[in-house]
Amino acid sequence: MTGSAPAARRLAFLAAIAAVVAPFAAGTTLGAIRFVADDIDPLMITILRLGIGAAVLLPLALIFARGWPRGRDFWIVIGFGVVMFGVSQWLVSASLAYTTAARGGILASTVPFMTLVLAAGLRAEQLTWLKTAGVGIATLGVAFALWQDASAVSGGWRGDLLMFAASLVLSVYNVATRKIIRRYPPLIFVICNLLPGALFLGIVGTLTGTVSATSLAGVTASQGGILAVLYIGIIGSAFTYFLWLWALRHTSPTRVAIGLTMNPVGALVAAVIILDETITFGVWVGLVCIVGGILATNWRLQDRTEDEVNGG
Repeated sequence: MTGSAPAARRLAFLAAIAAVVAPFAAGTTLGAIRFVADDIDPLMITILRLGIGAAVLLPLALIFARGWPRGRDFWIVIGFGVVMFGVSQWLVSASLAYTTAARGGILASTVPFMTLVLAAGLRAEQLTWLKTAGVGIATLGVAFALWQDASAVSGGWRGDLLMFAASLVLSVYNVATRKIIRRYPPLIFVICNLLPGALFLGIVGTLTGTVSATSLAGVTASQGGILAVLYIGIIGSAFTYFLWLWALRHTSPTRVAIGLTMNPVGALVAAVIILDETITFGVWVGLVCIVGGILATNWRLQDRTEDEVNGG
C-alpha cells in the first residue's frame, strides 16, 4: 500500500494539471464561438462542436478503448450526454450571441461555488477550510470582475443568465457523474456523451429548421469561420472534454471545478487576440483572485492523496 503512494501522488498531480489546462482551452473556445456567433445559429455551432469532437475521438475509442457501458449504465451515460453535452453546451453557445467572450468566461467560473454547495449537500465530498477558502476567493474574483467589467454589450444580461444556467448544469454533472465515471475509461465516457448530445441536438435542429443547407452555408462563408469551427470542434470539444473527464475521474469534483475558473483566463486571451474586446483593470484583479482560489484549493493535494492511499 505504501509503495503505491508515489504513483498516486503523480496521478493526482497530473489530474490537477489537466483540471487547469482543459478549462483554459475551453475558455479560448468561447472566443472562437463568439467570433462566429453573428453568422451561425447557436444550435448549429453546438452540433458542429460535438459532432467534430466525436468524429475525432470515435476512431481512437474503437481501436484502443475497451469496456463500453451496458445495461442500466448505458442509458445513464446517454442521459448525461444529452443533458451535459447537449443542453449545457447549447446554452453556452446561445449565451455568446448576447454577451462577450470575456464576460462569458468569467461567469463560467461560478461552477466551483455551485459544485461545492451541491457536493456538500449530497455528502459527495467533505468540506475543508482550504476548499471553502479557495472557492470563496475565486467566487469573489468573479463578482469583482463582473462588477468592474465595462465591455459587456447592450442586453448582455440575457447571455449572463444563459451562461449561469449552463454553469448550473455543469455543476450537477460534476457531482452526479462522480461514481459512474470511474467505471469506464475517459475516452469511452466522452464518446458516450458527445454522440448522444450531437444526435439529440441534430434532431431538435432538424425539427425546428435550424439545421439546413442555409445554416451550413453560413459555416463555410469565410476561411476564418471554417478555421474557428474546426478549432471549436477539435480543441474545444475532443481535446478539452477528454482531458476534463480524465481529471474528473482521478480527483474530486470540487478540485476539478476550481480548475474551471481558468475559463476566464483563456476567454480573455481569446477576447484580446481574436475579438479585440476591451479588458478592464477590474477584470485582471478579479483573475488574480481566481488564480489564488485555484492555489488554495490544491495547496495540500499531495499530502491528502498520500493519506488516502495509506488509509489515513
